[in-house]
Amino acid sequence: MKKVVLLRIDDRLLHGQVVVSWIPFLKVNEVIITDDEYARDEFMCQLIEASAPENIAVQVLTVNDTVSYLMGEDEGSRILILCKNIETVKNLVEKVEIDTINLGGLGAAQGRKRFHNSIHLSDEEINILEDIARKNVIVEVKMLPKDKAVVINGN
Repeated sequence: MKKVVLLRIDDRLLHGQVVVSWIPFLKVNEVIITDDEYARDEFMCQLIEASAPENIAVQVLTVNDTVSYLMGEDEGSRILILCKNIETVKNLVEKVEIDTINLGGLGAAQGRKRFHNSIHLSDEEINILEDIARKNVIVEVKMLPKDKAVVINGN
C-alpha cells in the first residue's frame, strides 16, 4: 500500500496554505484530491492539476479510484489526500487505513456552527469525526504545520 502522510479536509482543496506550507513540511511528492464530483469534471481536474507545483504529481480521483490507487505498490510515495467534505472522508476511512486527519478549512453553511477558528461543523459532522477518532485515527484541527493542534477525540 502507498504511504498516506496526511488526509486534510479543506473545502478550498489545493490552495496557498497547502502548497506553501503543508507540502514542503510533509515532504509530499503526490497529492490526491478525492472528490467524486470533481473527478467526473474534466475542467475542474485540469484546473486543479494546473495549480500544483511542478515537482508534485496531482490526481483528482473518486473515493473508489483513490482506494484502488492506494492499494497499489508503494514506490516511495508520500501522499497528501485532500477532501472538501467529511462525508467523503468517512467513506475513505472505511476502506483504507489513515493515521491522521487534519481539518484545515470548513466554511460556514446552513446547519453548521463555528467549531474552532475557520472550522464550521454540524452536529452530524462532529459525530462522524468522533466516530473516526474512536478507530485510533488522530483527528485534529491545525491550519498550518507550526500551529498547535486541537484534537477531536471520540470519548
